[in-house]
Amino acid sequence: MSNSTRSFHESSYDISPCDSTQTSSITDQLRAVKDREVCMVDYRNCSVLQCMTCNTVLGDSLGICGEVQSLQSIICLKVTEDVRVNKKLEMSLKGHLAFSTYQVLNCAGCHGAVGLVLHSTPEHLSALRNLFCLQKDLINCYMLRSGTCVKASKVNFKHRLMDKNIKELKQDLEAQLKQVKILEGMMKTLCTHNVS
Repeated sequence: MSNSTRSFHESSYDISPCDSTQTSSITDQLRAVKDREVCMVDYRNCSVLQCMTCNTVLGDSLGICGEVQSLQSIICLKVTEDVRVNKKLEMSLKGHLAFSTYQVLNCAGCHGAVGLVLHSTPEHLSALRNLFCLQKDLINCYMLRSGTCVKASKVNFKHRLMDKNIKELKQDLEAQLKQVKILEGMMKTLCTHNVS
């Protein structure tokens, strides 16, 4: 899409996580598969994150888990292969990133910086470690429903309560681990009975 056909709106947009909250927990997903239900995400409510310089696709709203207003960054769990992680580890001694080490994220299309991945941080940034932080002022959002492109700085990326989801996921994984151990015990019992 060329810059001449793209329309930028100066109004504010709210992007929810594309109804991806429908995929609530592992057990619900497993139940849906078992019951032959189909979990549908309305992709029309999604947006695509693009490099502002060259329009390379960097991610989408399905991978977004919130934003950090103090860093003016979009927090992403995943990005496309066109986001390259610089091998050089850098350190900041000033500003919001003081006493943090990070790697810069570059766009594969124009090789410009588009964000960073924090590694070692003070406690107030610890939740952002190893997540992709894309700079809002370097990103455009292509809105699938309207077919328009807006500056990411004009978009409000609603924060998902990750802590609650992580606790639920941990509980689900622990329950599944118990089920696996029970199944292992049953298999051992069956194997010993079959051998006897």
